[in-house]
Amino acid sequence: MPPFRLQTLGLLSLQDHSGTAIAGQGVRRRLALLAVLAASGDRGRSRDWLLAVFWPDAPADRARHSLEQLLYAIRSSVDNAAFLGVNPISLNPQVIDSDVAEFERALSANREEEAVALYRGPFLDSFSLPDAPEFGQWADGERARLAGAYARALERLAEAAEQRRDFRGAVEWWERRAAHDPYDSRVAQCLMRALDASGNRGRAIQHAAIHERLLREELDVPVPAEVSALVERMRAEPLAAAPAVVPNVEIAQSSASPGPSTGAHADPRSVPLEPVSSLPSAVPGRSESPRSVRRRIVRAGALTLLVAAAAATLVLARWPAARAPAPERSVAVLPFVNMSPDGDNEYFSDGITEEIITHLSAVPTLKVISRTSAMRYKGSTKPLRQIAEELRVAHVLEGSVRREGDTVRITAQLIDAAADHHLWSRTYDRELVDILAVQDEIAREVGRALEVELGEGNGVLTERGTRDPKAYELYRRGRFFWSNRTREGHELAIQYYRQAIERDSSYAEPYAGLADAYLTAYQFNLSSMPEAEVYSRIKWAAERALSLDDRSADAHTSFAIALWWQRNWPGAERELRRAIELNPGHATARGWYTMLLMGMGRLEEADQQSRRASELDPFAVLITLYRGTARYTARDYDGAIEQFRGALEINDSWAPTYAGLSLAYAQKGMHEAAIHAASKALEAAPRSTPLLGDRLLADLAHAQALAGRTEEARQSLQRAKKMNVSEPFNVARAHIALGEPDSAFAWLERSSWQWPHRAARADPALDPIRSDPRFERLSVRVAREMGIR
Repeated sequence: MPPFRLQTLGLLSLQDHSGTAIAGQGVRRRLALLAVLAASGDRGRSRDWLLAVFWPDAPADRARHSLEQLLYAIRSSVDNAAFLGVNPISLNPQVIDSDVAEFERALSANREEEAVALYRGPFLDSFSLPDAPEFGQWADGERARLAGAYARALERLAEAAEQRRDFRGAVEWWERRAAHDPYDSRVAQCLMRALDASGNRGRAIQHAAIHERLLREELDVPVPAEVSALVERMRAEPLAAAPAVVPNVEIAQSSASPGPSTGAHADPRSVPLEPVSSLPSAVPGRSESPRSVRRRIVRAGALTLLVAAAAATLVLARWPAARAPAPERSVAVLPFVNMSPDGDNEYFSDGITEEIITHLSAVPTLKVISRTSAMRYKGSTKPLRQIAEELRVAHVLEGSVRREGDTVRITAQLIDAAADHHLWSRTYDRELVDILAVQDEIAREVGRALEVELGEGNGVLTERGTRDPKAYELYRRGRFFWSNRTREGHELAIQYYRQAIERDSSYAEPYAGLADAYLTAYQFNLSSMPEAEVYSRIKWAAERALSLDDRSADAHTSFAIALWWQRNWPGAERELRRAIELNPGHATARGWYTMLLMGMGRLEEADQQSRRASELDPFAVLITLYRGTARYTARDYDGAIEQFRGALEINDSWAPTYAGLSLAYAQKGMHEAAIHAASKALEAAPRSTPLLGDRLLADLAHAQALAGRTEEARQSLQRAKKMNVSEPFNVARAHIALGEPDSAFAWLERSSWQWPHRAARADPALDPIRSDPRFERLSVRVAREMGIR
């Protein structure tokens, strides 16, 4: 394996074999030259061509001197043998390999599936050299050429699946092709036909509506007549029986997780699902109206949905086959299909789904899958029995929503998944003002069908909310945009929540929504507000929500986080317990409670809460991360590794998950795997959590020290200390691994203990210093500061 790898498909970077990015002065121009040579392959590029592209306006002598300096800088920082030839010049593949070279080799060998897995994004995405316009023109051409090759490979894979009558496999490939170019009406029709052939005509019609909306709002053009005609034919023709499916063996094999002995997690690149927060933001310098921002975010959500079902398939395919049977009193509420003429009502159908989930999850004796995991199946072509098996539920509720003006028709049916038997089905025609009553009615019908007592005791099914339809609609729009997890989405969500409050100042839910939005914007680095201001706003919004509706589990959860930040752990525990009492199915509250219990040293209780949260929301990356952390603090390192790997399969670009995996590997003695995971955390940090550089470098030093790489560990630790250290605890942990307890205690004294995951009572990495008298004094002080014993 070459010691260096150049990534050009997506964000441009050069990394060594450990995953550490190569940086330094003038790195952009060095990377640009390497990208040119990588895309040029064996033929390389002549010096005159390079001079014309990089220094078109410079005198010849100066341009040649600049090129020699650039080549020398690369040889010095990478390898003296980085290049082959003198004129033309090409990359030495024994020193530097690249994803673009691998991509083109795979295409030449007709290995389309391997090629599309390598395509992580447009060539040199968002990269430019402002003083070299000729380079930009060349990059644009290469970007278009490689994007076209990627699109053709996807189409060949989809057509091959159709030929072997694997229509569900074809849907996956066409969905990815449609996500690549959502404006191509020919591709939209191919996806619709594949969906229909797979037995999901409703999703095919829904995709036509999404495509029409994109064309109308983004390009201001009508949908082609062929698309409309296809929709009409589908509406008119009777549904055929679902075809037999040929398993996509190749996909299953290529995405299989390696065994534990490899010390690596499964490569999730076979489905290039990026988090919504990674989508491009507004063009700098261009003023966008709120409507145009809304259009762009709706489009982002639509594109994400095209591949979400495929991601769910890959995650669940790696779960152990032997699992306990689903509880009889358990249900998954699948996303209700939006059948409204106006595609913008997607937020409304999602809102119906979420409200019904909230109502049902308040029943203590009923297991209800949380929204995050249920929404993974939006647009899925899987049989209901398979969905129920994957989520470990006995029943599935599905339905559709059709809204025209202020009139709403909701159809719902409850299915015994194992027997494939309809327990009941109903159609509700209501005015919009009665929508909350309809949600209550559906929840009660489900409860009766499942023989669950929905009496006065559960509290959530009592009258609540608002009687103002416009306020309810504004709140639901806010929830829709908040769930996109983008900066613009959070800004729009906050605007809608405030408008809902202006309509009805006694409406509690928008206040709870504000608290959630402030918290997640800070968690995902989407807010520039200082930490103190963030938690002050969370506390204000949560307190206001509770003053209006003391039975809001969301508000109690948000208030708990505010108390947590104020170092009031007993108060935070009280609020979280109340949230769970009001809504036993509140996975987020259970996840936070897991972390709080770990900080208090109550590890067995933490494990119980994390297990329950994971059962309720198996696709939530944070819930899975909490579960892994709980297993780590319980010294079950194999269990922790399994959970952290599962979190990476849900989202492979979030740095804290790699950091947790590194700690578990390190404690298990898998030192090289720990170093690799810590390096991957640093690689992911610029995309997911850019403010964590010092913490992640300290984690890398910790792994290196335990592996015996003392000098490398000291270098990593020194780099961390040169930053504005935001987490002294991580630095202390590295000093412990280096066998330097005095330095460790000095940094522990500087640590902030308000967040329980930093608590000295839990972390196994602190075990070597627990017998030191200073540790006991520290533990007593921390407990006193947090108000615990």
